[in-house]
Amino acid sequence: MIFKKRNICLNSRRGVSSIVGAMIFTVLLVGGFSALSLALNTQTDIVKTHISVAEMDLKKQQENFDVSVSTNPSNFLQVFVDNKGQNPVEISDLLIINKTAPTKYVGHFSMNSKDAIVTPGSAPTDILLTQPLIIIPDTYDIKVVSSLGTIKTRELITGTPTGVLRAKLVTNPPDVIIGQNVTISMLVTNTYSKTVENVVPHPGIEPPQVVGSSPPTPSSIDLGAGESALFSWKYRLDGTGGTPVGFSGYASGNFLGGPTFNSNTSTDFTTLQVDETGSGSGGGGNPDPLSDELLARPQLFLVIPGPQGDSNTQALWGVNIVNPVDVPMTVSKLTITAFAPGANNNDKIFNSPCSASSLIPSTNIYPTGGNYWTCPSENLLMWENFASPITIPPFTTQPFLVRVTPGAIAGLNHLESIVVQASVFTNVGAFGKTGYQTTMYDGSDSIGSIYLSDTQDSRNNNEMHTTRTGIPPNTQETFNVVFADLDTDNSTYIKSGAKLVINIPKDWTGVNLVSYPGFVDPPTVTVHGDGSTQIIGVTAGNLGTATNVADTITFTAVSPAVTTDQLFVMYLLAEGETETGANDFALGALSEVVLVVDVP
Repeated sequence: MIFKKRNICLNSRRGVSSIVGAMIFTVLLVGGFSALSLALNTQTDIVKTHISVAEMDLKKQQENFDVSVSTNPSNFLQVFVDNKGQNPVEISDLLIINKTAPTKYVGHFSMNSKDAIVTPGSAPTDILLTQPLIIIPDTYDIKVVSSLGTIKTRELITGTPTGVLRAKLVTNPPDVIIGQNVTISMLVTNTYSKTVENVVPHPGIEPPQVVGSSPPTPSSIDLGAGESALFSWKYRLDGTGGTPVGFSGYASGNFLGGPTFNSNTSTDFTTLQVDETGSGSGGGGNPDPLSDELLARPQLFLVIPGPQGDSNTQALWGVNIVNPVDVPMTVSKLTITAFAPGANNNDKIFNSPCSASSLIPSTNIYPTGGNYWTCPSENLLMWENFASPITIPPFTTQPFLVRVTPGAIAGLNHLESIVVQASVFTNVGAFGKTGYQTTMYDGSDSIGSIYLSDTQDSRNNNEMHTTRTGIPPNTQETFNVVFADLDTDNSTYIKSGAKLVINIPKDWTGVNLVSYPGFVDPPTVTVHGDGSTQIIGVTAGNLGTATNVADTITFTAVSPAVTTDQLFVMYLLAEGETETGANDFALGALSEVVLVVDVP
């Protein structure tokens, strides 16, 4: 019995263990399924999150809007949102950052729900329409933030930034002849880092001495960061000699159509003077009649070779006749007289006769339409046409140019000085001009000449010019100044180191060199105190050889912004030596080029 009981107990224990094992397995199985279910749920949440983020990124990529900021006259801030995308744009926040405040103050504003949604295809919407904000004039960054996180930043400049525009006013001339014009120039500079629009000059109150005026030119301009502009206008003055006359002015502009702000006010003075020459309305005129007040008589400006060799090659001679009156002027006769001082002088400056029918003719350049140049004597060069005189319109010029073969020197002397004078016969009278000279060598020598040309280094007759007409005001003009040896003898030439001097008249600005082949790099450009500019080029090699017959300086200059037709003289000079075999000879060519600025 005892054995049996033990056997029964043993079997009971085995049954309990099986049951317990089954329960543990069940618990483990349920736990495993719970963990698997939790993992699957977590993975589902991650996938949903990725999908949500992807959808948001897609919406953000599709979000396309622009922002513009401004203020109205009452300093209310206006922030316009232009929805250029396919989906509605929701604006959630607006940040206003004061860029000039030491702490960079930031103002944060949440959008009113009525203005926050901007639908696609609608007109630009002011998101502050129902939430008006007054902004103190200053410089700000305006940040617009959408609900998807897109940020647009725009700079806003309001009010009157201090010192943005700087103005400097200058009167020219500082001493003006009574009855003549004074030019007021105002240099305005944008000292800010942004463009200033609609910059306008404002002349001050006209002093009582003003009897006539012209409006400023240009009337307005936009100035980029650091840029400057020159405005100018004129006053005609009358009064008592010795009276100082003061002028003032300022400029104004704005940023992006915003409020207008002003520059500083600048002042300058001129003094009325009586001209002792008796040509002005107040008892005087300007000694330079072309650049200020023209005289009611023809003016003569000469073109003279230097030297002129005893050669079979033609030299360039001429006179530019200026009509400074407001009615047409006719020219029927013009003479150039050249003679060397001496008691019994038989030197021949010109080869007479020099008409077109002679064996050694003259070559007519201007006027065109027939060669009316002759050499009545060895010292006289003449253009004459009484049947069909040349008409010169008001306030312009007419060149009379000819190439003529030089004559011969009596004996073995060199003519170190030849006196030259010119005369013109017109319907308003006959006038002359003296004070010119040239030289001549006994035997073959270079024939130095200076002129304007259509192309560089040209020695063609039809490309030799000593005037330029029809120049619009305030335009950039290009000039080719040719320094040529018109002699064809290769054994004579202008020695290297010769100087070409170009004197550009005052009021012509922005002088820039373009090219200068044949000259030492670079020619010098000097602006003198009276506003004129001088270019000096030095030849790098011999001029007039078989391989180099001419050298050219090309430059640009801006014509004056005049309001009435005006004439200017550009003086072209040469200095140096010629090589003539055993002896050197001085170089001294001259051309007084007349420039006509023609106001439309």
